[in-house]
Amino acid sequence: MSDCTVYVMDISYFSGKFEAYLRYKEIPYRRVDVSHRQLYEVYLRTGTMKVPAVELPDGRWLKDTTPMIRWFEEQHQAHPVIPSDPVLRFIANLIEDYADEWLWRPAMWWRWMPRGSRVNLGRRIADEILGDFPGPAFLKAIYFGWRQRRTWLWGDGMTRDNSAQIRDMYPQQLAALEQIFSERPFLFGEQPGIADYGYFASMFRHFGNDPDSSIVMRQTAPGVHAWLARMWNARASAFSEPPQWSLPEGEGMNFILRDICSVYLPYLHQNACAFRDGQRRFDFSAGGLQLPGTHTTDYRVWCRQDLQRQLAGLSDADRDRVVALLQPHGGVAALLADGEIDSGLDDELKIPFKARPPASAWHRARVWLFGNPRQARA
Repeated sequence: MSDCTVYVMDISYFSGKFEAYLRYKEIPYRRVDVSHRQLYEVYLRTGTMKVPAVELPDGRWLKDTTPMIRWFEEQHQAHPVIPSDPVLRFIANLIEDYADEWLWRPAMWWRWMPRGSRVNLGRRIADEILGDFPGPAFLKAIYFGWRQRRTWLWGDGMTRDNSAQIRDMYPQQLAALEQIFSERPFLFGEQPGIADYGYFASMFRHFGNDPDSSIVMRQTAPGVHAWLARMWNARASAFSEPPQWSLPEGEGMNFILRDICSVYLPYLHQNACAFRDGQRRFDFSAGGLQLPGTHTTDYRVWCRQDLQRQLAGLSDADRDRVVALLQPHGGVAALLADGEIDSGLDDELKIPFKARPPASAWHRARVWLFGNPRQARA
């Protein structure tokens, strides 16, 4: 395969995750750091104003890190990052999904709530991404910080009553990961796996680099800080095959599985029910956390569908092993409740695909001027 072109932002949650994967697999690629204008062009070709996105040499495109990694795993089968053992594979994919989608909320808190981080990142985005957008840099920086807090925090379930809970999700995750990395270099053993890449998304470009959160990591979780460097520097050719993976024991993994079963799977269930019922928002409540007025998200309905299909695709014996493993932590009842609710995104997430046809002039102008808040995340 000739080199593909990968569109990224250096501050982007999911760009860091996907680049680390490509670097590990030693897949050659041409890197393009997008400006606002280039992000708009990505939108015209993929239908989503977000990165990373991949343009293949034959003109086809890929989007969304989870489907992209699965596709590249099929093309480059040496040194897999997804376990072959069915039970470990399901748990690894479950952790990747949780780390991708649930840690987004505290990552937004630590980037946009502390004033120092908000000012620093607002200025950086104004320079690097919005540099070709009309207007003074300081106004663009102020606007972006305001917009991110309004869209992803105060406008998505955060209140004065639960702000501290959202903030504290981060140090709790650090404590869990620190325990695991005190005993092994990567989450499932001696080599990076898909669960590592799920966690790497938030831990690298947000928590590990943003001003306030990076201080917390360096001071309280040096093992996690060292793991970030191992992940970014890992190369598959340096490891033996086949990978030897196992689920870590101890309170670190127990915390992760408990949080998945008691909070994240109920969130996916409540979000899916709200989507089914045509509700644009819902009042989430589970595990002692309440998020009133949470945005209903179709992509996370698809995430739930994907997990349900993976579980259903296991043999009876393997499914029983998964259920038994998760039962002490809260079980899979929330994943199975109300059956499979269709997200309508199966066709949208099939990759690779040909570039989208041009949008209407009005639609192009609106996206250029105002962005696509539902999908543009940084």
